[in-house]
Amino acid sequence: MGLLQQTEARYRQALEALKALPIRWDRERFAFWLKQDYPFVEALYRYQVALLAEAPQAHRFPLVQALLATVEELDWLLAQGADPKAPVHPVRREYVGLLEEMAGLGYPYRLVLFYFLNRLFLEAWNAHVEGDGPWRELSEHWAAPEFQAVLFDLEVLAQGVAEGLDQEVLARYLERILEMEEKTWSLLL
Repeated sequence: MGLLQQTEARYRQALEALKALPIRWDRERFAFWLKQDYPFVEALYRYQVALLAEAPQAHRFPLVQALLATVEELDWLLAQGADPKAPVHPVRREYVGLLEEMAGLGYPYRLVLFYFLNRLFLEAWNAHVEGDGPWRELSEHWAAPEFQAVLFDLEVLAQGVAEGLDQEVLARYLERILEMEEKTWSLLL
């Protein structure tokens, strides 16, 4: 079993708990959640730009594709009424702080954690989002074959750099990512 699989297995229970949160979907709550997503996605964009700047040539194309998806998401959030100058909820501020802290890690750690950020969010999203609503367009974006290909490529890149990394460092940050995902999704409770 590779390092990524060991790390995933270690936190499977926490992910299942995240996926089991009793989310209450309504338009007003979802609109607030989306608007509060903007500062996080903007921070994720900066994280990705720094990651891309250090990427070896073989990693650049998949990372550019991931960056493009993030830029598209930022544009979509603005179209939904997100205001870059609006006050940021403490939960979102804390998650942005975690991204900024992770930006100080070496490239292989940042790449693996970027993969997990995407994977964990999408697993939670797929567990919570169903039916029609204002979230449908986002669901279609993340379920599109192009984005699924980006996620697959990120997984391949992460597997390629994961061996030799300190599992405890990865585990510590993965635990914090899961904690922040739970706090973020809890804004919809």
